[in-house]
Amino acid sequence: MKIEYLDDQIRETVRKNIGWRMLVFLAVLSTGIFFCIARIQRYAMIDDLTSFRQAEFILISAISFTCVFAVTVLLQIRELKRLSVFNVILALLMTGMIILGKISLLDYQSNDYEIFLSGWIYEYTQLPLWNAIGTYIGSDYSPPYLYFLALISRLTVFPWLYLIKAISVAFDALLACAIMKIVGLRRESPVFRIGTYLVTLLLPTVVFNGAYWGQCDIIYTSICMMALYLALRQKSIGSFLLFGVALSFKLQTVFFLPALLPLWLHRDIKLRWVFLLPAGYMVMMIPALLAGKSLHHVLTVFLQQAGQYNFITVNGPSIYELFLQPKQPDAGVFYEMFSQMALLLTFGAVFGISLLLCLNCRRLNTESILLSALLFLSVVPLLLPKMHERYSFGADVMALAVCMWNPKRRFALPILFGMSSYFLYTAGMAGNEVLPPQLAVLFYVAGISMTLIELVTVLKESSSEEAYGKLSLADR
Repeated sequence: MKIEYLDDQIRETVRKNIGWRMLVFLAVLSTGIFFCIARIQRYAMIDDLTSFRQAEFILISAISFTCVFAVTVLLQIRELKRLSVFNVILALLMTGMIILGKISLLDYQSNDYEIFLSGWIYEYTQLPLWNAIGTYIGSDYSPPYLYFLALISRLTVFPWLYLIKAISVAFDALLACAIMKIVGLRRESPVFRIGTYLVTLLLPTVVFNGAYWGQCDIIYTSICMMALYLALRQKSIGSFLLFGVALSFKLQTVFFLPALLPLWLHRDIKLRWVFLLPAGYMVMMIPALLAGKSLHHVLTVFLQQAGQYNFITVNGPSIYELFLQPKQPDAGVFYEMFSQMALLLTFGAVFGISLLLCLNCRRLNTESILLSALLFLSVVPLLLPKMHERYSFGADVMALAVCMWNPKRRFALPILFGMSSYFLYTAGMAGNEVLPPQLAVLFYVAGISMTLIELVTVLKESSSEEAYGKLSLADR
C-alpha cells in the first residue's frame, strides 16, 4: 500500500501544473547544467589561441551561450507556468539540445564575415568605442547593427564570429516568442504554443540564416513579427514603434509594411500613430548621430545599399531565375533591360492584393490578415529585382505562423517556402548547390499559389458578422 501510495503521489506531482517555485528551480538548474555542458563543447577556433587564452575563450563562450539559453527559456516562461512538471522538463531539455546543436554550427565562416565583418571589427578595435560608433567604417550596413559590431570589438581575444552568431541565435528566441504569441491568438493550449516556439527555433531557414551563416535577417524579422502581434492586439503605438526599430536595421522591413493595410481595414491599428514609425527609426540612430555621423548618412544609408548589386536577381526566389541559363553571367544585362518592368510588375501585384483586401474589407479577420501578410512577404521577393536568397526570410517564418493557425489545411506551406529557401541558400553559400535555383523558384511559386487560394477561401468563408463579431481569441 505504501509503495502504491508513493507511486500515486509521484504520478500526481508529475501531472499537475508546475508552481512558480518549482519552475524557477528547474530553470536555474537547467541553466547551470547548460553552462557546464557548454564549457566542454568543442570549439574549433580554440586551436588558433595560446594555452593561456584558451581557458578564457572557453569561459566567455560558455557564458555567452548560457545567456542565450537563459533568454530563450525566459521568453517561454509564461507558457511553461501552465504546463506539468514533466512537460516543463521536456521543454527545457529540448531547448538546451536545440541551442547546443546550433553551437555545433558556429565555425562556418561566410564570405560576408571574411571579407567585410571581420575587417570592420578589427578596425573598430583601433578606436575608442564612441569613435567606432561614429566612424563610417562598414557604412554599407545600418548604424544599429554596427553598434553590435562595435561592442564585439571590445573583446579583442575572443573569436568575433561566435559573438556575431550568438546575437543571431538570441534573436531566434525573440522570433519564436513572436510566432508563439501570434499562434496563441488562435490556440489556447500551452503545449501547442510551446511546441510552436520550439519548432520555430528548428526551422531550417532560421538555423541556416543565424547559427550557420551569421546573417542579421533574424533581427529585423523578429522585431517585425512582434510588431505584427501588437497590431493584432490593437496596440498601435507599440506596433508602429517596433516597425520603425526594425526598419533601422534593414530596408527589407518594407516588405512587412503592406500588411498595415488589412490591419487598418480591420480596425486593428490607427493611422494617427503612423508618425511613430519614423520616430522609432530615428531613436535608433541617436547614438550614431551623437557619435559624429551625419544626419544625411543615417537618412540615406539604405539608398546607398539600393545602388549596389545591379542584377535582376542575386540567388533570390525570383521569377526571373526561370529566364536565366544556369551559371549565366548576364544577370546585370537582364537588370538593365527589365528592372523598370520588374518594379512596375511588383507594384502592380501589391496593388492587386490590396484591391482584393479592400473589396472584401468586411470579411477580414485575423486569419485572412495573416494570410495576406504572407502573400505580401512572398510576392515582393518573387517580382522585385536585386533579390538575395535571404530576402524571403520573412515569408518562411510567416508561413509557419499561418500553418500553425490551421495545420490540417496548411501543413505544406512552411515546407514549400522552407525547401525553396534551403535550396537557394545552398546556391548562395560555399559548396555545391542541391538543386538548380529554377526548381527552388517553382517550390516558391507553389507556396504563393497555395497562400492565394487559402486567402480567397477564408474571405469567402468569412461573413460580415464573423469579421466584426471577433470570434477568434485574437479579437476577444
